[in-house]
Amino acid sequence: MKDLIYKHETIDDIQMKFMDRDIERWKEDLSIVRVEILFFKRMLHSSIFRVLNSNQQKKDNLINDLTNVKNINESYHDSLVEFVNKLEMIRECDDVQCETFYLNNHTRFRADIESHFSAYRFYKINVILFFDVCLEDEI
Repeated sequence: MKDLIYKHETIDDIQMKFMDRDIERWKEDLSIVRVEILFFKRMLHSSIFRVLNSNQQKKDNLINDLTNVKNINESYHDSLVEFVNKLEMIRECDDVQCETFYLNNHTRFRADIESHFSAYRFYKINVILFFDVCLEDEI
């Protein structure tokens, strides 16, 4: 199993393994958000939702928010690429202070990007609830 910790691994190896796992998960999550945003955009502009008696103001707000969410997600994608490039320098560290610097950056970045994913999930729930109400009206 890939995520096991082995006896021969140092603390540094283990920390890098966990940081690498975080980064891979964040890349995947950012990609999933991209796909969902495209889907939501198609749905919100779809003729299905033009015909239904939906709350137009709510729909317009969701569409406007969608543009903001997309821009924010792309910004996080760019930040992650930059972060990964800078994180490579941890391998050059010769002392604990240097490693601590990168570990603290990772911790801050984790808090920041996880906050983005949390905010996105809240937005996503609002879009899904909008779709649900629209579809419910027609059943």
